Amino acid sequence: MILYFNPGHETAVLNGSPYYTAPANVAAMQRELAFLPAWYGSNGDIVLCEDMRQRDYLNFLCKQFPDLPRAIDKEELVNHEDMEVSVWGMSPQTIHYFEELAEKYDIRLNSPMWDNEYLYLNSRQAARDCLSVLCKRMSDIPTDLMPQFYTSLDDIESAVNASCSQLLAKAPYSSSGRGLLWLPVSGLTRTERQVLHGILKKQGSVSVEKAVNKKVDFAMEFLCDGKGKVEFAGYSLFDTNAKGSYTFNYILRQEEIEAKLTGDISSSLLYSVRKEMSSILAELYASKYKGCIGVDMMIYEDGNEYKLHPCVEINMRYNMGYLSLKLRENYIIDSSRGRFYLDFYAKEGEVYRRHLEAEKRFPPVFRDGRIEEGYLSLCPILEDSRYWAYVLIEKLPYSTSSEFCANDGCSYGDV
Repeated sequence: MILYFNPGHETAVLNGSPYYTAPANVAAMQRELAFLPAWYGSNGDIVLCEDMRQRDYLNFLCKQFPDLPRAIDKEELVNHEDMEVSVWGMSPQTIHYFEELAEKYDIRLNSPMWDNEYLYLNSRQAARDCLSVLCKRMSDIPTDLMPQFYTSLDDIESAVNASCSQLLAKAPYSSSGRGLLWLPVSGLTRTERQVLHGILKKQGSVSVEKAVNKKVDFAMEFLCDGKGKVEFAGYSLFDTNAKGSYTFNYILRQEEIEAKLTGDISSSLLYSVRKEMSSILAELYASKYKGCIGVDMMIYEDGNEYKLHPCVEINMRYNMGYLSLKLRENYIIDSSRGRFYLDFYAKEGEVYRRHLEAEKRFPPVFRDGRIEEGYLSLCPILEDSRYWAYVLIEKLPYSTSSEFCANDGCSYGDV
């Protein structure tokens, strides 16, 4: 299988053009982190990378992890004819890109086809519809979690004025904590009106829902086979900042994540949601789409009780949670723990400096084709790199006070 990283695909889906050009920051992220899909791939897969300047580091990774997929550049595609193409996120632009490559190098590639239904399936409207079905099937899912969609600024303002609760607005095509806007209980200010107007102009509607007192962020990861079947791949446990943007994933055994979740909510509720969500995804997605689907969920506090929000958003793409899940499964010593980070630094040279510092302070220890402890960058780092995907692994449970683990308030691109 040919693996390909194309972050920010939701914007490309909304644009709809096969000739869409990603913003400069997204293009930089795609180039610098092109090797990321290797960590959820299988032995024998290959990863298409635009920038192969750091072959030495890629060779180092493959030496330490013999089952890790190898990186190739476009010219090497001629040696992999008829292989199936698997992209991070499906969009008309990405499919057109592989069609152009096939024509340029006169090769056959087994590329995915675009289905117009993907426009709806990538939107928050599809997530709302899944949540609606889930609420009908499970009486213990609160219906007041249901988002409402508005197409005018006046209607949003009326909803804010009529609500006694804090409301949260979301752009219909956004993910990973992007496109979120907390609406003041006291009423919209000029700033909120401007942001909402911009979303309405670009995307046609805005999703508005009740904000909750979140305690735990997690996701259920599923794999669709494109023929109507869905497989539960596992749980991912992650953290977000005060604005709701993704910060890191925990690298833990599945039973540890499940124990964390069922410490707050009942195991029967968790398993029931998992079963029903699998069924809903099979009905709505699995016959049209082949690949990963991540369903973001949260445990929140309501009064003196912990409750489950079973469908915050649906990511019809591969994601950092699934990557972290497969990374722990295939490349981390079973007794070790850690975190996966994805950071961005605007200052040129800052990522390179921190990378060298981390290598000295936390040298990696490998055993039997896995990492036991230490720091490891998952993609090559160059002097001009601004994006940084890495893990910090410890033999014993990690310390949240670790100086190097601090994220320093950095955010990452829209993935």
